[in-house]
Amino acid sequence: MPAPGSTIALPELPAASVPRPDLVELLDRAEPGQLVLVVAPPGHGKTVVLAQWMRARHAPRGAWVSLDATFDADRFRSALIAAVAAVPGLPPGWLRNAAGAAGDRPGWDVVDELLAALDVVRPAVPVVLDDVHELTDPEALRDLGRLMRSGAAGLQLVLASRHDPPLPLPRLRAAGRTHELRAEHLRFTLAETTSLMQASGLDLTPGQIAALHSRTAGWAAALRFAAVALQSTEDHQGFIDQFSGSEHSTADYLTGEVMASLPAPSRDLLRLESVCGLLPTGLASALSGRPDAGRVLGELADDTGLVERLDPSTFRIHPLLRTYLGAELERHLPARYRHSHVTAAWWWLAAGDPVHALRHAERAEDPELLRSLLPSMGLRLVATGELAALRTLIDGARDAGGPVDAWAPLLEAYLEFALGAGTDRTALAALEQADRAWPAAPQPPPAQLRGSIELLLTGRTETRAPAPSVAETPEQALLERLSRATVEVSEPALDPARVRTGLEELVLLAREHGFGWFEEWAWTLLTVVELAAGRYRDMAGAARSAITAAAMLGRQVSAMPASVAVIAYADLLAGDPAAARQRVAAAVAEEPRGEPERVLRVLHSVAGHDLGETAIGLARCRSALFELTAPAAVLASLAVLEHEVELSHAGATNAARTTEWLQERVGNVAEVLLMDARAHQAAGRHDAARTTAEAIVAGVVPHLVAHTPVDAHLVLSECALRDGELERGRAELVAALRGAAKLDVVRPPAVVTGPVGDLVESVSAQVSDPPWHERLVAARAMVHGRVRAALSERELAVLALLPSLLSAAEIADELTVSVNTVKTHIRSIYTKLGVGHRRDAVVQARELDLLP
Repeated sequence: MPAPGSTIALPELPAASVPRPDLVELLDRAEPGQLVLVVAPPGHGKTVVLAQWMRARHAPRGAWVSLDATFDADRFRSALIAAVAAVPGLPPGWLRNAAGAAGDRPGWDVVDELLAALDVVRPAVPVVLDDVHELTDPEALRDLGRLMRSGAAGLQLVLASRHDPPLPLPRLRAAGRTHELRAEHLRFTLAETTSLMQASGLDLTPGQIAALHSRTAGWAAALRFAAVALQSTEDHQGFIDQFSGSEHSTADYLTGEVMASLPAPSRDLLRLESVCGLLPTGLASALSGRPDAGRVLGELADDTGLVERLDPSTFRIHPLLRTYLGAELERHLPARYRHSHVTAAWWWLAAGDPVHALRHAERAEDPELLRSLLPSMGLRLVATGELAALRTLIDGARDAGGPVDAWAPLLEAYLEFALGAGTDRTALAALEQADRAWPAAPQPPPAQLRGSIELLLTGRTETRAPAPSVAETPEQALLERLSRATVEVSEPALDPARVRTGLEELVLLAREHGFGWFEEWAWTLLTVVELAAGRYRDMAGAARSAITAAAMLGRQVSAMPASVAVIAYADLLAGDPAAARQRVAAAVAEEPRGEPERVLRVLHSVAGHDLGETAIGLARCRSALFELTAPAAVLASLAVLEHEVELSHAGATNAARTTEWLQERVGNVAEVLLMDARAHQAAGRHDAARTTAEAIVAGVVPHLVAHTPVDAHLVLSECALRDGELERGRAELVAALRGAAKLDVVRPPAVVTGPVGDLVESVSAQVSDPPWHERLVAARAMVHGRVRAALSERELAVLALLPSLLSAAEIADELTVSVNTVKTHIRSIYTKLGVGHRRDAVVQARELDLLP
């Protein structure tokens, strides 16, 4: 039977086709004797990829047969012989033998003659059979099975199909005789998507291409449909925003090709599962009512590629197919569509994922469902830091109307606190609203929840009528402990060791339960504890851990101004005001609100003061400090710094207001005495300054800031030196230096001036460890505008190459040293020049004549 030329012709490549060399190379990796299987659902580009491979590697020494539903055994054999007959180099007379065999002994002898002819050919001839899923004739399938099992050395059999053909493939796989490409291999990469859009004459932005690639999951047919549609519209962004499985051409293809190729039970199952992006097997069974839903999805993942297996028990339907099926379900069975979302909402909530639960509750368009979810979901959203989702839940529940409920305003108060409002009026108003709703609430929150938010906002609690007996959830237990820890941390009489132990336990518990915001909260409290204990490195480490916890919730560093302020404060104490100012300026640029913004403004003013600048924004800084609500240790630390700036730039009267403000807030503490002593010293009242500083050193009143005694010793040293008591002055300076070194703080002796400043570096060299002394000298150089005596010879060599813009690795090659050595020298140069960047280092070095 003659074979039409179109059946055995190598297909032409479509217009704007994109070369896919990675897939061509993957096909080349098939070993001799292996069956090559290319199996994927419609539209994945199987034919195009194989045509590219044949043209790139095997034309004209290859055969191609395009199968269809009309092929019986005779058509199959005829097409196969005709395709192979066009291959040059086969033994003479083989075609005549095959034709004779077909006439005398039909069927299997034709296959024998073909295999015999190919067995002597080298290299092997690739024979591509496209659309093998169309071959259903039993006798034709038997012939195909013989070709597969033959092992003829001159045959490389390549089958392209929408699903595995009904042939003994498991046996071949077990023997290592298959080489397979599946849907996951055929998906377009982002780079290939970019090439396709460019080949289609489209000028899209990287973001637009990435969006298309994500929505299609690299499905070739969908990308080609999108490219055609984009060519006919000028609003590329609008089309991409709306592009889905419901787009006309895509929907037609999904209906006519993809879904039609599936059995009816599989189509029904996929339609019911389409409301969910992620499909754990338990959820799949709940949505479909089929206990075997996981098994069916697994088979679809293995056979079609329309379903992706994410792990052994979780699946995902192809994004465009899911969108199409979901739209079809909503259009034809709206009640079932909403019910499926309700089912999914409760399933995800029981699974401990309130965000997925909320997403489905919203799509169910059922405000009453949202309100019913408040008690079980709201506090978990607080604990996990899903604050945007919590806002959505609260707003949706309020739209339900009906009986008054205390949950919404109570959770709103928590939300305001979590957003950094502290004792802001909005949070207090929400708490009052919850109180008014409490008696009529059909399901009032547990009393301890109301008590914990009151404790956070006011520092006290009132006894309320007990709620119905309910088991305390982990989030309730942790919230109550964190609330009490927050109040403890705010007290002047803080016991750092005891509170630290409790907070470290809370960090571990929050992490164990996946309560990201509770973990961040505990770390933030630990920064205050370490501040009060004078463990400044641990303080900065806790702040960085808080930032890490926030990052795990998807928040940026810019959304963590309080933690950034803590690290900037650590920079100041380490004698690096340039780094502190740069860090604070970046945070302020993000326009933080509330307490963190006030702290940042104070630190920015102090960093500028340390760098010798005039007190820009001093009035704003003072206003920020006076409005601040923060733990006692934080207030005392900032007040002492601000008082120092006030004395230098605004005079004793303004500085006295800061002293009075702190005393009103925290009582009579050592920091108040320190500010008095400095005011006496600035006014030349050295006896009064000495008496006040001695009270600090003697511990007459408690100190809230660990390095306050260091500052007191520096005051005593200056008083002694000005009174001519050189030995006493030096002894007090030694005590100050040793205390500062023990706490690992540099700023107090770094910023000191006058007679003490004249002695500090020489005395430090005698009594301090060399590394700490080096840091002190570098800090004094930055603060007082001096460069250290000289850069080392190697540092000068590195400095000479900084203007060249060579990288650290290239400088290392130039100087024949390691890159780590170069980085160490660069850091040392920055420190000694008092800068934080390469460009600033070059400018400063030129001003100091260290560079031409």
